[in-house]
Amino acid sequence: MRWPLIGGGVLVLALTGFLIAAGCRAKAAGSAVTTPTEPTDYAFDADRAWQDLVKQVDFGPRVPGTAAHKKTRDWLVKSLDPTSKAVTLQPFSHKLGGADVQMWNIIADYPGTGPAPRERVILVAHWDTRPTADYDPDPFKRLTPIPGASDGASGVAVLLEIARQLKAHPIARDVTILLVDGEDYGPKVDNMLLGAKYYVAHLPKVKPTWGILLDMVGDKNLDIYREPNSDQYAKAVNDRIFRAAKKLGYMLTPETSGFVDAPYKYAIDDDHMPFNEAGVPMADLIDFDYPVWHTTADDVAHCDAYSLKLVGAAVLYGIQLP
Repeated sequence: MRWPLIGGGVLVLALTGFLIAAGCRAKAAGSAVTTPTEPTDYAFDADRAWQDLVKQVDFGPRVPGTAAHKKTRDWLVKSLDPTSKAVTLQPFSHKLGGADVQMWNIIADYPGTGPAPRERVILVAHWDTRPTADYDPDPFKRLTPIPGASDGASGVAVLLEIARQLKAHPIARDVTILLVDGEDYGPKVDNMLLGAKYYVAHLPKVKPTWGILLDMVGDKNLDIYREPNSDQYAKAVNDRIFRAAKKLGYMLTPETSGFVDAPYKYAIDDDHMPFNEAGVPMADLIDFDYPVWHTTADDVAHCDAYSLKLVGAAVLYGIQLP
């Protein structure tokens, strides 16, 4: 995930005066969709999602061009394959350090059950990890790759479990799950958001109607605010997510993590922005207040299975609302 521009990475606009720093990133017409009569957790298995998070971290840093990166790619395809009739690798390359480095977006499709034409929802997370721990308090570790437990593995883990639920319980809308590569390489923005930019430059003939990005959603002290770029470009999508979270009882309380229906202090230039700029409204679910962001301590000890459940169940419910 993105990067306050002090050191180079993603654009973050502070709401007060919209100060620029660097960071991690319409109402759609369509067929009628049956609304779930009662909010439920949709059998979202937090323990299984947690195992998927731990498994990714156990591979080691998933930096493009490394053996751990390729092993993770193969495991992700193997994990998605039983859930989808079509899992596709979308290869692309990018010049990093003077060499062309191979990367892959991973795409899985889940046909809806509603009458045609159907809306197509795209759910996105990045599966690569940053090669440098830019903000590590120990300066000797700042060239060390990050473990990427929340910053990468958490969003992927949620989507792997959502994929299983879509297989077991198809919804009315078509759904595409997209795991993008090359999001967090850096240090400059021209080496970031690579997979999202590539996918958008090669949109399928039937492009997504709207989408949701999951980035840094594993923090054990999870607070999900309304990201301002999401409200600007995809307010209807953001509204549906927070409506779902409210119906599920997942709003922040003094005792629990949760969603906060208020503007975030950062406007984040994340993987959702290439989609928004291409006319695909996409909201970003992100907790950027993560003290170990871009450090070697972004590990499983700072994440929690309940946070994965909060986000996963809200997304599952939200994509079924009218």
